[in-house]
Amino acid sequence: MHILIVDDEPDQRELLAGFLKKQGFTTILAADGEQALDFVRVENIDLALLDHCLPDIKGDELLIKLHKLNPRLRAIMITAFGAVEMAVKVMRSGADDFFEKPVNLSSLLERIRDIEQEIMIDHDADAVNSVLDEEQDLPLKLVGNSAAMRDLLSIIRRAAVTPWAVLIQGETGTGKELIARLLHLLSPRRELPFVAINCAAMPENLVESELFGHEKGSFTGASSSRRGHFEIADGGTLMLDEVGELPLGIQAKLLRALQEKTITRVGGEKEITIDIRVLAATNRDLGQMVKDGTFREDLFYRLKVIEIEIPPLRDRRDDIPELIDTFLERHNLTGVKFSTDALNTLARYNFPGNIRELEHIVQRASTFSRSSLIKAADLPTEIRFPEIDPQAKLNQQLAMMELRLIREALEKHNWVQTQAADSLGLSERVLRYKIKKYKLVKN
Repeated sequence: MHILIVDDEPDQRELLAGFLKKQGFTTILAADGEQALDFVRVENIDLALLDHCLPDIKGDELLIKLHKLNPRLRAIMITAFGAVEMAVKVMRSGADDFFEKPVNLSSLLERIRDIEQEIMIDHDADAVNSVLDEEQDLPLKLVGNSAAMRDLLSIIRRAAVTPWAVLIQGETGTGKELIARLLHLLSPRRELPFVAINCAAMPENLVESELFGHEKGSFTGASSSRRGHFEIADGGTLMLDEVGELPLGIQAKLLRALQEKTITRVGGEKEITIDIRVLAATNRDLGQMVKDGTFREDLFYRLKVIEIEIPPLRDRRDDIPELIDTFLERHNLTGVKFSTDALNTLARYNFPGNIRELEHIVQRASTFSRSSLIKAADLPTEIRFPEIDPQAKLNQQLAMMELRLIREALEKHNWVQTQAADSLGLSERVLRYKIKKYKLVKN
């Protein structure tokens, strides 16, 4: 990582530079704001350590100019003045952190290591998004720029180039097959077949034939020989969706195929060599299934060489507006928009059906709304007035209950706050505070 150190005190510059060089970082030194700007114009700088009091410019003002040259530049402000007001000001200017002089070098190094990791994640995510922008074959795109999504993209990029099996875990509706397709697309096997099969959708008596193929006459109805999914995917990638639904007997044969890299068709004797990468996906807890005796432990560990956990939508709420825009575009809902109150209402919902449920909500609301502006009142009742989650902590349950009661009172009294407050037993001042707290807006 390339670090720019901007300080008008030579001893301070050299101290920081010497310390960071010993940690393996490349450092560039500047004595004032103009030198810093010159370096950022021509050098690929990842992180700037900025003294707040420079001879020609204040550090927060310099950072604004540096960000115009390089919006991705990360920064830590260093100053001899530790006022809270100063810290707030420099953080608002875009700094990642704030250190007082004399700088605690071990604390500074820890923060720099964190930023370095974040930068690497961003580089991975950008690389994946670049491929997605060029790819036309994917039926859907990964949407979102939340921290959870960028972490996921970084993991996908690093896992994709390996030959190892990957276990993709996530709740229903999180997009497990899309992740599998992306892993294939970013892998050295991208020009070869990608075959996805739903293990839960195959009749139990035909699972073996579907996976490994069969020879003519091997069972009633086998009028000709047929290749299975393993042979069809040879050289490429095979995705086993809902792998937890496979019968135990088939699990044993699947394990053998993965270990030996050979299969035998049903009714056949010849061993067929196969070269595939296996991606398995499930919304079930395979670890618990192993304990329960319904999933083979040896197969479990064979499939989860690399494990990818897809975050549920409730853990990436910042992506909801972008996802909504994507769904509106996908379904040609030109001119339709969601109001601020509708977006706030959706941001508070837990989405048990995840992204798939959000898409259905967009379709439903746009169908039944009498306006091109979707309001909170156009959303389904279960979203506007969600049931209390019995697994939530007490303070979360109380907040959810309070929100529901306030919204019901406001809608019942047509947003006349005097009447709503009276029905709730609150003062108008307290009700106004609650409305602001929950970001409630009249439709």
